[in-house]
Amino acid sequence: MIERGGEVELIAGPCSITNENTNQILSMAQITVKNLKGKSQLALWGTRVVGLKSRTGFNSEGIGMGIDFGAVMQNIMILSQGNRNQELIVPPSVEVAKTIAQQTGLAICTEIVAPYAQVSVLEREMKNRKMLLWNPAVEQLGWSLIPIAVAAQRNNWDVGIKNGKWLGCHLADAHNPESNEQTDLEKTWTGLASYVQNTGVPLENIAFIHRGVTVPDRENFRNAPVHEVARRTKRTTRGAKLYFDPSHSFGPNMRDHILQGTINALLMTDGNDWLYNGALIEAGDSPTDTNQHITLGELESLAREISRYRNLVTPKQSTNVFCYNAQT
Repeated sequence: MIERGGEVELIAGPCSITNENTNQILSMAQITVKNLKGKSQLALWGTRVVGLKSRTGFNSEGIGMGIDFGAVMQNIMILSQGNRNQELIVPPSVEVAKTIAQQTGLAICTEIVAPYAQVSVLEREMKNRKMLLWNPAVEQLGWSLIPIAVAAQRNNWDVGIKNGKWLGCHLADAHNPESNEQTDLEKTWTGLASYVQNTGVPLENIAFIHRGVTVPDRENFRNAPVHEVARRTKRTTRGAKLYFDPSHSFGPNMRDHILQGTINALLMTDGNDWLYNGALIEAGDSPTDTNQHITLGELESLAREISRYRNLVTPKQSTNVFCYNAQT
């Protein structure tokens, strides 16, 4: 049993950002907890501000594709015509991110689907802000991570690497702590990290994001969590962080298990240290995947339970402590 303590970064927000759910993020940012010394502090380190979604099927009208769909499509055309990055337009989610970062100091965390059309704008508009940029689970090519990592290295941002959907073995074998055989998932996951490392991003700015795997025997999980695989992956790239994504693991069929499942994961250990450095969780309302979100009240309960055992990391730019009564 390891001693209490050990920093943990909580990231929460809607699956996809809209002008309507932005106020929910501002409310989440005000949730406070008592740290292990009994002092009040803010609970969240970062929030999700995702404006472009990585959908399996393309919708030409932008339905379900995120509020940035039109702007990103324009930026792709601008770049394809040989124009410069300075001519790229600012997508709506970036304006939202600027407001949230200014008012709360939260790290802005977002999925990057079209790196060349998105990252340049973020680098121009979000300079001197803390960010975490991650790849979609459906995009597992290291080359796509390079432009993300280059920008991250220049700006001291974090790079998140989500695991792919496939596992490469039976689920029971993946759960075996005695197994020394590297799964296909681990080979790809650590391979992606090597692309990021090659750009000069420090290990402490790399975060593996575990969102479970799609396997026939996953039962009611949307994507079955394989914590032992995540543990072995973290060990192969020592110094990198590991986050748990409970929303995409438990999904809508096990939504009521998200709260306790996240607590259990964040209290898992690896030798003399904690296994997970943080959690990336969907909370509030969203036009996409709302039925796998927790409420603001549940988010507060989660933060307060974790703070009994571990120190939550607060936004570095924030100096104010708010009072907030969460609503369920």
